[in-house]
Amino acid sequence: MPERPPRRLQQRSVETREKLVEAALHEFAEKGFGGASTRAIATRAGVAQSAVPYHFETKDSLWKAAADHLFGLLRERFQARVVGLDGVGVRTKSRLLVRDFVLFAAAHPELHRFMLQEGTGRSERLEWLVEKHIRPTFEFLRGQMDELEADGAPAIGRPDHLHYVLIGAASTPYALAPEFELVTGEDPFAKEMVDAHVELILSLFFPEPRGERQ
Repeated sequence: MPERPPRRLQQRSVETREKLVEAALHEFAEKGFGGASTRAIATRAGVAQSAVPYHFETKDSLWKAAADHLFGLLRERFQARVVGLDGVGVRTKSRLLVRDFVLFAAAHPELHRFMLQEGTGRSERLEWLVEKHIRPTFEFLRGQMDELEADGAPAIGRPDHLHYVLIGAASTPYALAPEFELVTGEDPFAKEMVDAHVELILSLFFPEPRGERQ
């Protein structure tokens, strides 16, 4: 029976894999699948290039690991929020979920950049991404809209349109941060800017009924 590798080696292997996934996520988000190289990913991760084929059979499997990591972070955040909001009114719950999404987009600008790189051309990767990660997110949003309408909130648009309007509105200042800074002279990641953006998105998607306005 082969000996198990020492725990330190196992931990180092896990850490190397995590570094590669994180580096790959940023490389794919910045350059797309075709433009990102395994050499650049290894350099960014600070590991030997030989570590890439050791942990990932193909560049495609590394791309999928990066996508799983990114959307896993988003899923964990939403699942934790949903559990904590059990029994809370649907309008309050929806507002807090949208707020969390804007904050996530600010903390992870690579999310929108990754999708902009991959979503502009039909491919097997995109089909895999839609079925595994995007469609469940869309169905969740549609369920929230159905709950809001059942609670008496007016319908403000088609779920498919709102899905992309929300993503674009929440994410664009962060995905295009260099442009935003040049145009406005402001840092979109500054806390006061993020807070202001959250309030704007909430006011757009959850306008107060006229009778409740001051």
